[in-house]
Amino acid sequence: MPRTYNESTVVCPFFRATATSSISCEGITDDCTVKLQFCNGKKRDAHRKIYCERNYKYCEIYRVLEKKYE
Repeated sequence: MPRTYNESTVVCPFFRATATSSISCEGITDDCTVKLQFCNGKKRDAHRKIYCERNYKYCEIYRVLEKKYE
């Protein structure tokens, strides 16, 4: 569930949340998450716009997690 207005535009099914300079995604097991840590919020936002909001099927994290359900 999106925590902020900006997160409401995310379409990736594995997205979980954003923080100051990170993105959290569903984990490879049920009891963990994957955290992408960026140098700053601008780089986090760029990744989110490119992958989480539009082209999530090209994201490496998505590809790994997709195999979890195959």
